[in-house]
Amino acid sequence: MRTRLRNFGVFSLSAVDLFASAMGAFIVITIILMPDYQKEVRLEGHLDYIESLAGQTEALVNDTESGINSTKDSLSAAQARQLELQAEQEIVSSELKTVAALLQARKNQPPPPLPSPQETEDETQSNLVTFRFLGLKSDKTRFLIMIDMNRYLGQFDALILKTVARALSSLQAGYEFGILGFQQLDSGPRYYRWPKDGSLAKISRRNKAEALRFVQRLSGKYEGASSLQAAFKEGFASPADALILISDGLPNPDFNGDLPPRALVQAIALSNRQKKEVHAVTVGDYFKYKGTVEFMEDLARANSGGFLALAQ
Repeated sequence: MRTRLRNFGVFSLSAVDLFASAMGAFIVITIILMPDYQKEVRLEGHLDYIESLAGQTEALVNDTESGINSTKDSLSAAQARQLELQAEQEIVSSELKTVAALLQARKNQPPPPLPSPQETEDETQSNLVTFRFLGLKSDKTRFLIMIDMNRYLGQFDALILKTVARALSSLQAGYEFGILGFQQLDSGPRYYRWPKDGSLAKISRRNKAEALRFVQRLSGKYEGASSLQAAFKEGFASPADALILISDGLPNPDFNGDLPPRALVQAIALSNRQKKEVHAVTVGDYFKYKGTVEFMEDLARANSGGFLALAQ
């Protein structure tokens, strides 16, 4: 039996060889590029992770800024509260010192007695009538009430108004009066007058009411210092025969010719050429300062007037 011959085509083997070579080249290329691919994959993962961290960091920064702002607000509030507490402490401490000084002053030397009630008495063999106002005795009929309006007396404006009201209630029909408020500012001396033209008004119910409203409107205007020397120059030039000074009795030498209290009393007395009465009424915490009472007493004594001290 004759064996069949098998013919293998050349192109078939070539195709197999081509495919095998291509497959081998693909495998080689894949092996070569595999590390780079893995690096790229890992890099993408790192980028995602970094973006995630950046987002978390930004959130933390926002929270931190918010916390810092909140802390600053809390700190500011705490500082403000501290200042308030310090101010309250100073006020309470000042009040305690005032009370302690008042108790000590009352223990050692009681304040002057309360003003005597208004009384009149006819002098024998004379047409003059003497009377008492605020406990001060005078036979004059024309008065000028001088109100010291330095900033330290602002806290006693109610007491000053009450004092003026008591003085006016003592004046009788036929008497004349005026009011002069004075203070020393950086711009110079300032005066508040009633009546406005600096004259004197006859005592009447209507004039009393207007004068008290004028004094009441002075509240809130107490500022600066006071020049008693300049104020008495105005007072001595007025038509009044007697001046009633309402003050704390603490003249500042800087605004009074650099004169100490005793020399200032002498200077005011020398300028009082018409020999007008000067009555001194000390208001406020006069028991704190010995020099206050001494100055006001000396001023009244040197000008034929009386002295009185009034507390709240």
